[in-house]
Amino acid sequence: MISDVGNTKKIQPIEFLWLGLYAFAGFSVELILGIIVNLLGIEELSKGLNSILTGLLWFAVSYLLIHYSKKKFDFDVFAVKHKLTVQKFLVILILIVMITIATFIGFNGFKPLVEFKNGSQGNIITYLLQIFYYLGESALIVLCISFGQRFSEKQFSISKNIPSGGLFLAITWGVTHIFLQGISGGLFTIFFSILAGIIYINCEKDFKWSYLFIAIAFIL
Repeated sequence: MISDVGNTKKIQPIEFLWLGLYAFAGFSVELILGIIVNLLGIEELSKGLNSILTGLLWFAVSYLLIHYSKKKFDFDVFAVKHKLTVQKFLVILILIVMITIATFIGFNGFKPLVEFKNGSQGNIITYLLQIFYYLGESALIVLCISFGQRFSEKQFSISKNIPSGGLFLAITWGVTHIFLQGISGGLFTIFFSILAGIIYINCEKDFKWSYLFIAIAFIL
């Protein structure tokens, strides 16, 4: 079991803030894709095509950031490996249920079912591509949390039990959604960000476990 990752004694904490901001900037590729589509004179991409292209771009950005952080700053997000205790798993399960209840209220129903019937018009392929889209977005979400957590702990000596990575995600990705989706959408995203940060802490910063549970919560 590895309790920490990399040797970053000579690395300034601000570098991890920049990495977190790069991950946050990665969300904008969807907007850039839309601009390119307009410049090419294409009226609109099909929902399925937009989902797969955006998802691929998000995965590409995530891969580049993971590779860059490991090579440049000796910070390997996959280095931490932990076995979840029953207690930690139960806490994570409760957090996922809380997020699912919030999305149920926001979507006026079970989110996957609502999206399958309405957003995907009952087309299973379109819906699966939507899931792929969420998986790509989830990768950036976990990276924002991971880099934000690393920065705050190194810069301010914040306890590792405080979900500062989730707060970073809330301040960036969460607040942005207030402008994109209105007050209710923004508040939900902030709520999700903080709980996702707590999931990350309960996963002991294990990227794979964090990604799995945060992606499930995001999809539900």
